[in-house]
Amino acid sequence: MPVTCGNRRRHPDGKPTAHATVAAVRACYLAEETWACGWQTALTNPEDGEQYVVECDGLSWYLPDGRGDTCEYGHEHINAETRHRERWDYAADEGEAGLLAGRGIRPVSMRGGSIDIDPHAMRYAMSLPG
Repeated sequence: MPVTCGNRRRHPDGKPTAHATVAAVRACYLAEETWACGWQTALTNPEDGEQYVVECDGLSWYLPDGRGDTCEYGHEHINAETRHRERWDYAADEGEAGLLAGRGIRPVSMRGGSIDIDPHAMRYAMSLPG
């Protein structure tokens, strides 16, 4: 259920705006910087099956622990420094997941969950020097 935010200074039109969560209203008031999320999602038109991409326009802000950013709809992106320090990274597909796993880096799907690993790609990455 949308939560109305009265922080007019943060909104381009200067009017109260509804956010998806209380956390988004809190960020709208307290975060040093906010911006439109921009997370891209592929959707399918049910009438003709054509795929198209839409960008999330939710309010986005930095996570309080400095690891990355999130938006009011739950899209998160953890920065590269944190992923490197924690020895994991995003993988777009099974092949990329296998290459990461073969180098000792835990692959995570672009949606933040687990991902299948291509064993051939993993063996190939393990065979590379250094």
